[in-house]
Amino acid sequence: MEVGISGYQWIDLSKTNPAPDFLVKKYGKIFAQVLYNRRDLFDKDFSQDYILPELKNLVNPSYFYSLEEIALKLAEHIKRKTPIVVYGDYDADGITSTSLLINFFRDLGVNAKYYIPSRFSEGYGLNKEAIKKLSQHGKVLIVCDSGTNAFDELFYAKSLGFEVFVLDHHEPSHLWQNYTPPFLSEKINIINPKFYSDKLINPLFKHLATVGIAFYLIAIIRRLLNIDIKLRDYLDIVAIGTVADVVPMSFINRVMVKIGLEELNKQKRAGIKELLNVARVKKELTSQDIGFIIGPRINASGRLADARNSVKLLITRDQSRANVLAIELENLNKKRQRLTDNVISEAEKELQKQDLKNVIVIGKEGWHSGVVGIAAGKLTEKYKLPSVILSVNNGKAVGSARSVSKVNIYKALDKCRDLFDKFGGHSMAAGMSLKTNLIPELKERLNQAVEEVAEEKPWAVKEIDMEVPMSYWTTEKVKEIYTLQPFGEKNPIPKFLARNLKIEFFTNPAKNLLILNLKDENKNIFNAKSWKAKELLDKLSVGMVIDIVYTPEINYYKGFENLDFVIDDLKIVK
Repeated sequence: MEVGISGYQWIDLSKTNPAPDFLVKKYGKIFAQVLYNRRDLFDKDFSQDYILPELKNLVNPSYFYSLEEIALKLAEHIKRKTPIVVYGDYDADGITSTSLLINFFRDLGVNAKYYIPSRFSEGYGLNKEAIKKLSQHGKVLIVCDSGTNAFDELFYAKSLGFEVFVLDHHEPSHLWQNYTPPFLSEKINIINPKFYSDKLINPLFKHLATVGIAFYLIAIIRRLLNIDIKLRDYLDIVAIGTVADVVPMSFINRVMVKIGLEELNKQKRAGIKELLNVARVKKELTSQDIGFIIGPRINASGRLADARNSVKLLITRDQSRANVLAIELENLNKKRQRLTDNVISEAEKELQKQDLKNVIVIGKEGWHSGVVGIAAGKLTEKYKLPSVILSVNNGKAVGSARSVSKVNIYKALDKCRDLFDKFGGHSMAAGMSLKTNLIPELKERLNQAVEEVAEEKPWAVKEIDMEVPMSYWTTEKVKEIYTLQPFGEKNPIPKFLARNLKIEFFTNPAKNLLILNLKDENKNIFNAKSWKAKELLDKLSVGMVIDIVYTPEINYYKGFENLDFVIDDLKIVK
């Protein structure tokens, strides 16, 4: 077992699951292995059409069971100019799917309003008070990124005269055992690919975020109404929601994100242009930039203030208005970072007093509920343990959980379900609320539950595509690997292992940046960089021999291509 300086166990996927011979013959050993490591995202034949994400290869909407039938109903309302209300959610997927629909309806000249609930006063999903207010403004209610299991609220909306359309990608609950999708009734229409078996729906649709579902819906409506509108113009918004919601980057999502990135880089949308200007981003965007730059700023409004401001940013066509909104989101994001750092700092002080076993469970009064999920993720990354971080207020705790690869945190928390007022999530993340006096019991029981559901230790692993010497790479070979972009969930940036590299020299030219001069056994010299100088500086010295986990990159400077290497982890050999 190899463990890096980070504390993560290294898993060489080429040894645990080597690529089959037919794939190696077709694509060569290294590309075949990288491809095979992401095999769940591709068809069985690993055909070229599925490897290269082109808009012309996007899966036809007619293969999305029930979508056309429901789209026809909505198209009729559009033709009759029925007033429409879009009810979104306060995270990036809810914000972008709401923004996508509002932009589309405005392009059609349709009267459409939108509503985003408050994280703090209303909480997740539909609520009857909001539905009652909205019934004064429309006869069609489109619910985005929630609603699948909100039976009471959906029937209440129906009772007020709404025809309801639900666009969602969350798992249906046991409540559905008495109903057959896609229609709860003649006035409630559910568009959720998670309902259907692979026989009824192309399984690739099951990876869509809500914003992707909304895109497929407008694609059909566009055809039904014979409208001359370019669909690719909306894909910048689709790309933001897809990446920020961390859904698998399978074929459909890769196509939409790839084209969406092209649109983002054109900066045709006023809000995007100003957001990037305020954030001082001047380079060509990648999917990682959506995840680390755009997504957090779009999410910041819903975490700390009013998520409607992010919708306003994505739908405004006024540059001055966009600038004001972008500055507000930038300031909120900075505040979010400060609040997160404060929670992490205070949590770590408490953790020093504790004997950590299988899980971190910690709560405190005064922690902002909008940042506990981010803090949980940071603590999980550092301590290699699942984390539950709770914001305590007036005897009630609201929290978020994040997990490591070998622990299904949803299953572990489900064993403690009786402690929660509300609870939901998936294998890597979850949310919950409970009474404050139950936190000690949660900690005790969850430590046991994690032990029961987890795979063998160590739970924190770093998956490596295969061992490849740094001398193998040329710019052309790196470009071949990068045809698998955009990278994201289930399609990570490729990582390789190089061994027995002697540190000739290293320097720390900028905050947390480490530049190393490495010599391999054939006396080839390579420059490599790490963005973890804080963790590495006092552990390395000239003359050491190390193994590294790295990613090859191409940098463009003054019109020239340069081969670069980014170190993700390392192990001291001698």
